Amino acid sequence: MTTMIHVNNLSKRFGKKRVLSDISSEVEPGEIIGLIGKNGAGKSTLINLMLGLTEPSDGTIKVFGQAPRTKATKAKIGVMFQDSFGLDRVRGNELIKLVRSYYSHPLAFSKIVELADLGANLTTMVTKMSGGQRRKLNFALAMAGDPELLFLDEPTAGMDANSRYDFWQQIHALSNSGKTIIVTSHYLEEIDDVASRIIFLKNQQVLYDGALMGLKKRFTHTLVEFDSSLPELKLTTLVQSGDLDSHNQNHYVFVTEDADAVVRELAPEMANLHNLRITQRSLDQIFREVVKEGD
Repeated sequence: MTTMIHVNNLSKRFGKKRVLSDISSEVEPGEIIGLIGKNGAGKSTLINLMLGLTEPSDGTIKVFGQAPRTKATKAKIGVMFQDSFGLDRVRGNELIKLVRSYYSHPLAFSKIVELADLGANLTTMVTKMSGGQRRKLNFALAMAGDPELLFLDEPTAGMDANSRYDFWQQIHALSNSGKTIIVTSHYLEEIDDVASRIIFLKNQQVLYDGALMGLKKRFTHTLVEFDSSLPELKLTTLVQSGDLDSHNQNHYVFVTEDADAVVRELAPEMANLHNLRITQRSLDQIFREVVKEGD
């Protein structure tokens, strides 16, 4: 298996400000990687380094075994930026045909349209497209060169629920065909569903790099949730093996390392509890906990 991206002891500074510090990682074909971290963690800078838009201050980065700026490397990469078009006063189909012309071996026009699900919006002027339609067009442009490596920046912003579902089905299919996808998104529940691997940046360094399940295992706390009209003081007095995470109207969430003990402690009031469930933390909950640590 050929490594798609090899990053070794990578650091980046802008003047005296360090933006990334000693990053090392490898990306393999077919992975869907969720790149997460709060604003300022270094996500955009890392992507720009992978795209060859900026140079590292220290360390090395290779994409397809070559420097990111080479013509051969760029021909294999697709990027879905946040609603960024070079031209606006054109129709969607015209823009797709223009971008296809930049590549020696572009993806077939009909296939691009099928992937992006533009349908009747294909001949709409870009300026008259809705936010969701513009995101689909952006995806079409990213796929124009039939890339092996695809970067998705907030890909589903503005899409409705059905369009989001269809989009991620396409991404899974592309991954299964061997394409590698790196996603940044504020919709962490989507990354939770689709990513095979998480790279979590904090304070300009890699906090975690690995499978999502491994990240969840590092945060072993379990959530015990239920609905109850009992007062908060009574429930927090009963539960000694967990901490109250939230109380919103009649919905309680306790965080614990021993869910069985919490349920035993709640047993005397079980008749007054409804919709009891025990779950692991979601990626969004882990993210919120981790980023506030040390802040």
